[in-house]
Amino acid sequence: MRMRLLIHKMKTAVLIWSYFAICATAGAAVKVEHFDNDPGWDAHNNRIIPAVVPTVVQDFGFDRTNFAGKAAGEMGGRIMRASEPAFYADNIGALTLDDKLSASGSFALTKTTAASGIFFGFFKAEQPGGGGRPIGSLGMDFDGEGNGVRMAVRLITGQNQSCGTFITPFIPGKFRPAPIRNDGTRYAWKLDYDPQANDGKGRFTFVIHNDAHKPDELSGKPGLPENYKQEALRRFPQTTTFAVDLPAGFKQQKTTYDHFGLMNMMKAGGTMMVHFDDLEYVGHRQDFSEDPKWDASGNRTTYKATDVGGAHNFGFSKTNYAGGQVGEVGGTFWRTEQDWGYYADKFGPLTFEDRLEARGKIVMVVGGPDAEMCFGWFRAGGKESPKESGDFVGIKVGGPTRVGHYFGPMFSAGARVRGTPRTAPLLIPGKKEEWSLIYDPAANHGDGAIAAKLGEESVVLNLKPGQKAAAREARLDHFGMFSIGPGGQIVKIYLDDLEYTAGAGEK
Repeated sequence: MRMRLLIHKMKTAVLIWSYFAICATAGAAVKVEHFDNDPGWDAHNNRIIPAVVPTVVQDFGFDRTNFAGKAAGEMGGRIMRASEPAFYADNIGALTLDDKLSASGSFALTKTTAASGIFFGFFKAEQPGGGGRPIGSLGMDFDGEGNGVRMAVRLITGQNQSCGTFITPFIPGKFRPAPIRNDGTRYAWKLDYDPQANDGKGRFTFVIHNDAHKPDELSGKPGLPENYKQEALRRFPQTTTFAVDLPAGFKQQKTTYDHFGLMNMMKAGGTMMVHFDDLEYVGHRQDFSEDPKWDASGNRTTYKATDVGGAHNFGFSKTNYAGGQVGEVGGTFWRTEQDWGYYADKFGPLTFEDRLEARGKIVMVVGGPDAEMCFGWFRAGGKESPKESGDFVGIKVGGPTRVGHYFGPMFSAGARVRGTPRTAPLLIPGKKEEWSLIYDPAANHGDGAIAAKLGEESVVLNLKPGQKAAAREARLDHFGMFSIGPGGQIVKIYLDDLEYTAGAGEK
């Protein structure tokens, strides 16, 4: 059995190596672009100027009020959801997922608006912004509506992978009430993390309590569908203790916490008024009877928002995030229902019968949850992005929130012929990588295959029998990057030092 497994691994290694062997692309030109100057590529909806730019007002920190605790003095105030990080927190040194962590206290909300959100707990102060929840964090997520708050407890690793659980009832897109009250009701909570639990992989537990809620206040509503009732019965306030096991490998993802406290959710949105008091955390106690003079950043300020929902801002950039010389392509991509945008080189059309190769440098600066983008060869001109219904061969950056952002090969020809692998190499926020991509129409017994490599990791996507033939009418007349839908958050990504197959008509 071991010998067969070894032989299989050797054959796989040889196959992947053969895909990435450098060879000329017959019948097509290879173009090189270092972006020392603006290449003047074809552009559509890539620089959207928002009709309204909201004013961000942050006003939170130490406060002499008494909403949340036993006596006057607490922390909190007005927190606005915005792309730029803002926090008020105690510097706790450097703790990791190998350390035992605990925290407890009380909170009270006095006002919430739609699309408001905050995080409270352990986090790393240095954040790229724009990604929604803080990378490298463990604590409570508050998502506000006009009538209250939804709540989850979540861990996000230093590599942007996450695990957690909703505290309040939640069925995505269908049933997501906001039962945490915004009328000054006080809630007591406790969070514990044990690195040795779950067979050494780690586990965190969370407890919340309040005497004001009735057990049937959600499930007892007339006309509520049965599956909604069952979800309500499984969650707050019926259930007050929750436990989450960390997936294998999460502890090894270089996650560091250096602060404990309050941070805004980093996506443009609404306002929340919240206070916290009577805190105990990793050997510290704080009742805010006096100003603790905690670390503060962006918590008392007013400014015009920069990243507004749906406002793409990508193309040529006089920056060098990806690791080359100054000059690259990329920026902010929103996953949005609005018109898709692209920035790409235009040339004479290629087809699924052409061998396609590309390579270069890449870095993902920000990767928010529910955020995706694509780059590669595609046909422009359709009403929807090629990922949804067009012709495309390239890379899709995205994935479920728990995973992060795959760097995965993908193809599509119209709305019916498409493919992408179940797993792929992961882009780590802030990590500069070299990548390559080869589509070989003769591989996989003539059915075609796409091989992608990111750093030292590789993945091969084989087309199914008949898919290449079904794509005979497909045409690829651009190479570059584009946004996709439907609605979600942002990914900020940059490419440099590109080499790619271009059609015979390029200049």
